[in-house]
Amino acid sequence: MKDKPSAEPLTFGFDIGVASVGWAVLAPNRIVALGVRAFDKAETAKEGESLNLIRRNARLTRRRLRRRAWRLRKVARVLKQHGVIADTHLFSPQRPFSPSLWRLRVEGLDRQLKAEEWARVIYHLCKHRGFHWISRADDKKAEADTKGEGGKVKQGLAATARLMHEKGYRTAAEMVLSEFPEAQRNKQGDYSKALSRALLSDELALLFRRQRELGNPHATNELEREILGTGDRKSGLFWLQKPALAGADLMKMLGRCTFERAEYRAPKASFTAERHVWLTRLNNLRLFVDGRTRPLNEDERRIALPLPYQQAGDFKYRQLRAALAKETGLPETARFVGLAYPSEAQKADGKAKDPEDDTLVKLPAWQALRLTLKKAGLETEWEEMAAAAIDGRPELLDQIAYVLSVFKDDAEVEAELRKLGLPNADRMIDALLDLRFDKFHSLSLKALRAIVPHMERGLRYDEACEKAGYHHSQPPRAATGAHKYLPPFYAKRDKDGRMVFNEDLDVPRNPVVVRALNQARKVLNALVREYGSPHEVRIEMARDLSRPLDERRRIEREQQEYRERNDKDRATFVEHFRREPKGAEFEKWRLYREQQGKCAYSLAPIELGRLLEEGYVEIDHALPYSRSFDDSKNNKVLVHAAENRNKGNRTPYEYLGGAEDSERWRQFVAFVESNKAYRQAKRNRLLRKNFGQEEAKDFRERNLNDTRHICRFFKNFVESSLGLADGSKSKRCVVVSGQLTAFLRARWGLLKLRDESDRHHALDAAVVAACTHGMVKRLSDYARRRELEHVRAGFVDAETGEIVDPAALARLERHFPQPWPHFRLELETRLKEDDTAKLRKAMEALGTYPPEALNHLRPIFVSRAVARRSEGELHAATIRALKDGADTVAVEKVPLTKITLAKLEKMV
Repeated sequence: MKDKPSAEPLTFGFDIGVASVGWAVLAPNRIVALGVRAFDKAETAKEGESLNLIRRNARLTRRRLRRRAWRLRKVARVLKQHGVIADTHLFSPQRPFSPSLWRLRVEGLDRQLKAEEWARVIYHLCKHRGFHWISRADDKKAEADTKGEGGKVKQGLAATARLMHEKGYRTAAEMVLSEFPEAQRNKQGDYSKALSRALLSDELALLFRRQRELGNPHATNELEREILGTGDRKSGLFWLQKPALAGADLMKMLGRCTFERAEYRAPKASFTAERHVWLTRLNNLRLFVDGRTRPLNEDERRIALPLPYQQAGDFKYRQLRAALAKETGLPETARFVGLAYPSEAQKADGKAKDPEDDTLVKLPAWQALRLTLKKAGLETEWEEMAAAAIDGRPELLDQIAYVLSVFKDDAEVEAELRKLGLPNADRMIDALLDLRFDKFHSLSLKALRAIVPHMERGLRYDEACEKAGYHHSQPPRAATGAHKYLPPFYAKRDKDGRMVFNEDLDVPRNPVVVRALNQARKVLNALVREYGSPHEVRIEMARDLSRPLDERRRIEREQQEYRERNDKDRATFVEHFRREPKGAEFEKWRLYREQQGKCAYSLAPIELGRLLEEGYVEIDHALPYSRSFDDSKNNKVLVHAAENRNKGNRTPYEYLGGAEDSERWRQFVAFVESNKAYRQAKRNRLLRKNFGQEEAKDFRERNLNDTRHICRFFKNFVESSLGLADGSKSKRCVVVSGQLTAFLRARWGLLKLRDESDRHHALDAAVVAACTHGMVKRLSDYARRRELEHVRAGFVDAETGEIVDPAALARLERHFPQPWPHFRLELETRLKEDDTAKLRKAMEALGTYPPEALNHLRPIFVSRAVARRSEGELHAATIRALKDGADTVAVEKVPLTKITLAKLEKMV
């Protein structure tokens, strides 16, 4: 390892995915190194669950069994202390007891049990003590979970309780023996014999009373108190249970506020946290009305703000539209920006749903509190608290949410609620005991209360953070670039050996994200050790990195459907032109069909026979690429070459005289709005009116940079932790948009190369590293030259407002910019050639590799993360028994759902 600074400025590029990190090190005129780091995804392939889930469930099972064994040992010791048994080992498997314990429990109601019989009955009930929820809220939750395991248990408990009541059984054992004589225990997810702990506690109490009446000297009140407690369903060995993590201990586990490091995170159920969510959605909401994109105005915000609080259930886009249409006359043609409105053709196919039926915002805690208190007849009290919160005094609702989120036991919750001075306290506390919340915000109530008032006035979250003295995407740091290497995400191990996150870093908790970012951190540190500190760090992250498995699968299905449509269109092209399409021909063909064979601007027919003729028609970016950097299909149209030249770098609105409401503009609008193949996103671009410098800047920022939360986290992590090379002028780590790198891959001829090997992650990293600020400027200049090179004299540049200077235009990029002249050839060779000698010879021929670089040159480096411990179960948790009369044949019970053809032959 070199561990010394490089003599030339180096750029590190990373392509971070869910199971790989591609990396590249680039010098100003050559590739220094390429590689891929592969690792297993931190989730199961089938269900998308955490890899830790099986291990965690097994650990919890072991812990539960260990605690039960400890409790039963205490029961045995108590029985010995009270003289019921002489040896605590009486209950070991090596000392079997043949009579049915269920039968003994019934007989104990009518005859005096012997000492061992009585001890075994007590031990049996303490061992199998039934189902119990520690709070009323958990009980209610299980009852509502009709399809889950909790719901099945509740149904079973209700059925057995009904049998007890209807048939007048004295105890649970009497009922079970009568109703289920063949088998008394639940098996394989069947909870038809489920018994509640309270029911079994009543049975044991009745047995103690009957045994005393029948003269059993071991059924003393003292022993009963030690076993059953004082009747509070907490004390006594029968009820003994470790309390749930709550209060201060729970808060320590949850971590601190991103901004206020001395404060704990706020419950998501608090009014202030839910208000923050709603204001974020509301202030970010944009409408596309009459060709212009705009936020809601003051009247519209005033109407919208109270709406989610005035109804039951989630608040949907269509409900907001209805309210705005009624109060402000919002036109039917208005659209919410960001919703995927289907085309008319998609509607006709019956595959499209109304996007405005999607939820705009959810306020689950508000709705739960409202409904609970209304059912309890406390509607007046609720309305008073709700009005105070909406009026800017949310303290009481915030405190209620804190108690219901942090404390779990009913007695603790009741004690904490009594401290709040609630109206009609007894009734309200009794109602609130049916509720619990369990999720927490990344910010504290202190930070939220500083930010939310600014958002109430219409500021976006980032603007409100700035007004409150915070940086919305980066908490303040003690030092910037203080480390040569990126520090670990973890601070230490806890007493159980589990890794504990460094609270100062505010690391995302998604295991897939954590593993991918941690591998990227390790790769970056290894590159620093090998090549020294970089001058720049550039990153691209997979769009699906933080998405759940079901959403990733939905995207995969949509991509597959898109590929199938592409294949059909390609087959149609081949059928018509008798050959495969080349270059942009296929895109022209698709746009020709989408536009019904018309030029998008002049609306004149496009001759199909001349479609592929050079210089006849061209693909144009409706919002000029030099101003928007938008290369999406929604921004492309097919036009006659003359129309494209005349348009220059203007939008359709600017080119077709939209400001004067010209006839050409009106015809264009009618064409766009009547085209059933156009989706709303494309209509918005084609009919956009306001695209000045500020709007263009926002477009460019979105299309150049990735601003997702995980991208911001890793960007801030690198910027605040990593020291760049001396002399570096770069002040920040840049997370590049995937759309931009995809555009560059296509224009640099790297798509086919990318599909040929799994090494494409390194290719992507090289493109990311090459996508520097200088490259973006060159790309903009090239696009601007192409847009303006054929315009007439006196043409006004729509971006600068100045008359185009042909001499200055001639100095702009003439050919599509590349990092250096032979970049594609060099990258292709570096990816494919594994022979070091051949690779050095090929690179030497390029003339950009100095002798020392050639000596250190090596093929692409692919590594895989080492699995430092075994994953999954060592063996199947299968219980086998010897077959009757055979010493070598074992019998295994297998659920019907797991029977295979191979197992059918072995059935007995």
